[in-house]
Amino acid sequence: MAELARALDDLTCASCGTTDCLWIYPVRGVVECRECGTKAVVILDALDQ
Repeated sequence: MAELARALDDLTCASCGTTDCLWIYPVRGVVECRECGTKAVVILDALDQ
């Protein structure tokens, strides 16, 4: 089963400076840069929906 990911438009990677390369994986709570591979764990607040 493929995991769903969404592109984060108009955001820039803090590590490599590339724009429009960040993807969020909501199930894992991870944002990944497709250019340099840097990953960051994010806290998804379910109450903000």
